[in-house]
Amino acid sequence: MQQILVVDDDAVTRQFLVMVLLRLGYDNVAVACDGMDALIQLDAGDRHFDAIFCDLDMPRMDGVEFVRHLGERGYPGKVLISSGFDERVLDSVAELTRLYDLWLGGVLPKPIQQATLQALLDQPPPALRRAAHPPSAPSAEELRAGLANGELQPFFQPQVDMRSGKVLSVEVLARWQHPRFGLTGPLQFIELAEDSDQITELSRVLLRDAARIVARLPGPPLDVSINLSMSSLNQTGLVAEFAAILENAGLAMSRLTVEVTESGLMADPTSALEVLSRLRLKGAKLAIDDFGTGFASMDRLSRIPFTELKIDKSFVINAARNPTNLSILRASAELGRQLGMKVVAEGVATLTEWRLCRRLGIEKAQGSYISPPIDVESFHRWLLKYRGGFPLPADEDDAAPPETQGVSPC
Repeated sequence: MQQILVVDDDAVTRQFLVMVLLRLGYDNVAVACDGMDALIQLDAGDRHFDAIFCDLDMPRMDGVEFVRHLGERGYPGKVLISSGFDERVLDSVAELTRLYDLWLGGVLPKPIQQATLQALLDQPPPALRRAAHPPSAPSAEELRAGLANGELQPFFQPQVDMRSGKVLSVEVLARWQHPRFGLTGPLQFIELAEDSDQITELSRVLLRDAARIVARLPGPPLDVSINLSMSSLNQTGLVAEFAAILENAGLAMSRLTVEVTESGLMADPTSALEVLSRLRLKGAKLAIDDFGTGFASMDRLSRIPFTELKIDKSFVINAARNPTNLSILRASAELGRQLGMKVVAEGVATLTEWRLCRRLGIEKAQGSYISPPIDVESFHRWLLKYRGGFPLPADEDDAAPPETQGVSPC
């Protein structure tokens, strides 16, 4: 089933294009109101769009800049440009997509015609595509300067109770507003931070900024989740630093959840056990992240006082149609319950995945069906819009309106 992303700042055009796609049999459609919103959804990583319709003249990030970001990320799907600009402008943007080695499906002058749209969607991929040139990457010095200058920003992804819809917590994720590259996703700098020994400083900066923001958010208090890398787990002084950061922001340590992966536990189990045990003694909660993708033994996991098990998104995606993923999802949820942990499903990107996780008794969910990771202003609007509670979909298998398939700040 093809997934399509429609990027257009005009609500009428967006709705019209979604309606035409539905009429043509494409019912897995997400929307974005500009390039920035679209980039946020792409970087969330829990949906893989087969085709993107992109307008050109949009606020915050226009279509030309968005095309550059697609090229830098090596987007493999079909790009269809739609705009009311004259033919020379459209031709120049089309040439830009080719220079970035993107798959240009075609150019759609507005108003869009249904027959033209269908023909472009049916178009097969080119027989031979050039290998994408690796984009230039940020340097360790730029990252160090970015941390000092406030360029690394916390993005927030809500985690909601699957029974009530109540927003319980937010996972804090790093995005870099790079002076040369613009908004940069974690795949483009996390490994750099690890290799240059800046990952722990990044965690400190993220927690400091996020704690200040969360303390001022409207509505009921939210917990904060943050990831710790394997290299940070051997720094015993980090526990006192995190406690001081939360105290300065006016948050209790009990509102912090620290997420670690199975592979992180295996690197230095002695130091990891000390740091995680001290965090738990201070009142923080502990989550095992990306569960199912590592190779930690059950014996080792049972010795660490985890309070939460987060099932990796790779097992949530398409679990309704993939028997293997479904079996792993069900077994992971049952294991978490048997060990007395809260179970969280990551990467819930569709209504079908939401309903499946709910039927399996999973307590919490996060993913693009609820909201992708978003900046603080967008998250503030999201909270006000839903008043601290995500609207629960009906249990019946009726289709959700396309505009609700993944929440957008449009």
